[in-house]
Amino acid sequence: MNAPMNAMDAMNATNTPHEAGGAGLAPAPGGRSLRWQRVAASLISLISLASLTSLISLAGCMRLPTERADPASAFPREPLGEDRLSLRWKRTLIDRREDVAPQEFATPVMWSDTVYSGSSSGDLVALRASTGELRWRKKVGAVNSKPAIDGGLMYLGTEDGTLLCLDAQTGEEKWRYQSRGPIAQVPLVSGSLVVVANEADQVVALDALTGAFKWQYKADSPEENTLRGHAGVAGDSELFFTGFANGSIVALRRDTGSVAWLQSLKAESSAFFDVDATPVLLDETLYVTSSSGGVYALDKTSGLVRWRTRLWDSSLPNSTGNVGGLTSDGTLLYVAVADLGIHAMDLRGNIVWRVGANKGGEPATPVVSGDLLLYALAKDGLYLARRRSGDVVEYWDPGDGVSASPAVTADGRMFVVSNRGILYAFDLD
Repeated sequence: MNAPMNAMDAMNATNTPHEAGGAGLAPAPGGRSLRWQRVAASLISLISLASLTSLISLAGCMRLPTERADPASAFPREPLGEDRLSLRWKRTLIDRREDVAPQEFATPVMWSDTVYSGSSSGDLVALRASTGELRWRKKVGAVNSKPAIDGGLMYLGTEDGTLLCLDAQTGEEKWRYQSRGPIAQVPLVSGSLVVVANEADQVVALDALTGAFKWQYKADSPEENTLRGHAGVAGDSELFFTGFANGSIVALRRDTGSVAWLQSLKAESSAFFDVDATPVLLDETLYVTSSSGGVYALDKTSGLVRWRTRLWDSSLPNSTGNVGGLTSDGTLLYVAVADLGIHAMDLRGNIVWRVGANKGGEPATPVVSGDLLLYALAKDGLYLARRRSGDVVEYWDPGDGVSASPAVTADGRMFVVSNRGILYAFDLD
């Protein structure tokens, strides 16, 4: 049986002369006009029917134009007009293609001409940044965090709670410290100290060169259920700041670890009030989030609340609004909130713009790079948006999404680990 003729086939057939030896007969001169009228009428009917059929069949799967897409959703949109990413190379860290809903949380770091990354495989790899060529590999245990590098030394926390100090050139271990809980945030190197927090609500300060213990602070762990993850440590020349699963944030004196002030950010919440995002310090103000309490601005010296902005949406009344990360470009704050999307706020707590992330998966901490804001969604992948307006200029999904924040260098290179365990290196224009 012959395939049915579509509208384009019909147009081509009526515009093509009969071949010599074909079955068709040339029309009589007097009947040419009538026959073409009938062909035209049949053609119009056929085009209309084909168009209607196409619209019906595509209605359930078409991409929405950006201006008509649900602003609260991460629903696929029409192709975007800018090409900002150019793939340089990729390397498999762990093969998770057959896993159901895999997640990788390690963020790479680049130092000199080498990029370093851990993964759930337990291996830490050092790769040539330009080509992805392996320089060295070391078994360290599962990694869900980003290394810190200072003075040629690398500091890396692992899922079993170990803080390692390695020679960044060779991978040689200098010292290690065993803490009481998984370390999922980058250690803070400040002067002669390296300070790290963990999921056991413990903060530890060590000598950065020798690993000698200096001091420790332990917050009370809540009896209620808590969210995955924990805050990292921020600080200046006098104080260190971090938050805990019990809904509090603390300022610790640099030299002794004693408490300068302690503030509760539970607000009206009775559960899931974790302070899991690393605080952001700008001048004399500390910006911090509570998972169900919103965004706070605190006086750095006293801990007193200057303002608070709750993040919620009346159209998503059942959403928890759990905050996934906080960053700043010095003028705006960027807050990632599960289901409720990515928010930009001014330093007085006013929301400047918001883009949707509903059903896109858990958000990672956003990253600022030039005029762009990069943010990852665990199910959807990586988005590049203009940081002043929130307009998305490019979207990339390697399959199974991206749970880790990307690493971006000053010279325009980007490294990111996908949930399938592949490290990608891009040029970022």
